[in-house]
Amino acid sequence: MNGDWFWWGGRYEGKYTTAALYKQIFDRFVKYHKLNNLIWVWSVDRSGKPGREFAKYYPGTQYLDILAIDIYGNDFNQSYYDGLMALSDGKPVTLGEVGNPPAPEVLIKQPNWVYWVVWAGMVRGTSAADYNKLLSNSRVVFMEDPSYLRGTVEYRLACGLEPVKFNLEADFSGEWKLNECESRAGQGTGSTSPPYKLTIVQKTNVLNIKSVSVSEYSGDEVTVQALTLDGKDNNSVAYMNAPKVQNAMWTAQKDTLKINSKVALNFGGKTNEIKSKEVWVIKKRGRKLEILQASDGFMGEGKRTATLVYDKQ
Repeated sequence: MNGDWFWWGGRYEGKYTTAALYKQIFDRFVKYHKLNNLIWVWSVDRSGKPGREFAKYYPGTQYLDILAIDIYGNDFNQSYYDGLMALSDGKPVTLGEVGNPPAPEVLIKQPNWVYWVVWAGMVRGTSAADYNKLLSNSRVVFMEDPSYLRGTVEYRLACGLEPVKFNLEADFSGEWKLNECESRAGQGTGSTSPPYKLTIVQKTNVLNIKSVSVSEYSGDEVTVQALTLDGKDNNSVAYMNAPKVQNAMWTAQKDTLKINSKVALNFGGKTNEIKSKEVWVIKKRGRKLEILQASDGFMGEGKRTATLVYDKQ
């Protein structure tokens, strides 16, 4: 609206202003042709130059659904955001065009940007480092993310389109390495350190798991187990040759795995049963495995919680 590179832009004085032309088009479509299925996006360029002040081109909230701005060169000046917010009266504000997406630190200061659109081939201008920052940001969703796919269902139905079919079933196959920086020990104490490496092969309803842990007295401790995912008990041997019983079951959408375990430890003729629960979830488009643990203490001293995060190799 406030640019000067099209004949209809940058007009804010006299009778034939840009805002007046916008209103004329709106009235023609909405009032004359009775089109009620349009989403009106009013978009401006940055307001850094005299004559480009947003308010000079604003038609009024009754003439638009969304306010947008084009920003290139990472020029996410706070005044642009504040200026749109001041006019919006509660309506969504977006980034109509960008060369580079806003960095997470920009989104913290400018939290109401609903979306951005990278202009054509400029998507290649985002460095791998900046892309990874967006990848790990909880506010950003990708087309492969279940939250994005779920979020488009209602919109697609309103457009007369079938929802995108997607499979939420988690695939744990691969080699996973413990991310010590992102993992959290939580509260309580535990009997053993978590495996620093997992090798998993998933076949239909069975997980073949090879766990590699640091041993206190010798080299790496390796355990191998086949875990059926049908809720039935699986018997194995755990720490100090103690008998271990596990059962595992999918959630309804098969995107989360829940594992219950019992280990019977014997000390001085007394048996102490340790119960634990684990929740396995794949995150970050298959790049991370998060395991939430809650278990009894090693010697009955209370509950222990932990969050283990593994990166796919």
